[in-house]
Amino acid sequence: MEQTKPEDKTSGDYVSGTASRRGKSGENVSRNEYYDMNNKHRGKALIFNHDEFESCLELKPRSGSRKDCASLQAVLQHLGFNVETFHNLYYSDIMKQMKHTAKQNHSKDDCIAVIVLSHGDSGVVYAKDTFYNLEKMWGHLSENNCPTLAGKPKLFFIQACQGEDFDDGITLSRHIETDGWYEPHMYSNEPNILVALATTPGYISWRRPTIGTPFIQALCKELYSASELDILSILTSVCHQVAVDYESDTSEPKKQVPCIMSTLTRRLVFTKKPDTMTSSLWPCI
Repeated sequence: MEQTKPEDKTSGDYVSGTASRRGKSGENVSRNEYYDMNNKHRGKALIFNHDEFESCLELKPRSGSRKDCASLQAVLQHLGFNVETFHNLYYSDIMKQMKHTAKQNHSKDDCIAVIVLSHGDSGVVYAKDTFYNLEKMWGHLSENNCPTLAGKPKLFFIQACQGEDFDDGITLSRHIETDGWYEPHMYSNEPNILVALATTPGYISWRRPTIGTPFIQALCKELYSASELDILSILTSVCHQVAVDYESDTSEPKKQVPCIMSTLTRRLVFTKKPDTMTSSLWPCI
């Protein structure tokens, strides 16, 4: 459990877990900088894995997705999540599960995580029988629909293509800088939501049948080894690892860059839970 250090009387400028500043009269004015991750339970983690689809969709099987599933289950349990995995659900069953989750009491949970592994296109992912808009996933967990998660982090990790374009990559010399920018559609205007996409909108996401996807494998590795970092720092490392270290096994190698969208209002650090986060070696690498 995270320990709070006593205030340094010589400066009064920092208390662990709390940002502090001096007011005009010299008094300390503090604000909570970190989400409370010391509740009784870490929370639920729902994994929706899709590697087989109805023939009418004309989608290829997603070989290697079960490898991603195994890695996710291991690291999420290591972090203290109560993990539930669902394979090849129909769209109606996914929505039923999300509605059921929204009706549950999460008052003793730190947060919730939802992971989708599937085929996709711009702004949508596929269930076994049809595609659906990604906004439907976090809409069920809004503060109106799920009041016991109000003010708590809601984390969504989406492993799916977000278009059909290929990323050829560019080579930059040491002293070149760029001022270009891309502004993707922001999926949620609610606070306390984080959405991590395997690739930027409009682009292909790659997968290797024998080892899974570069995004999920990098995510699992970084989550397992970075217990003191906040989630956005972890995801920055994931983006770097995927963008720099990965190239597709094609005649003309292609690149991939994850995309992170966040309305988190505090830092999120997975503080240690009793009987979890052991020092054993990460089993899926």
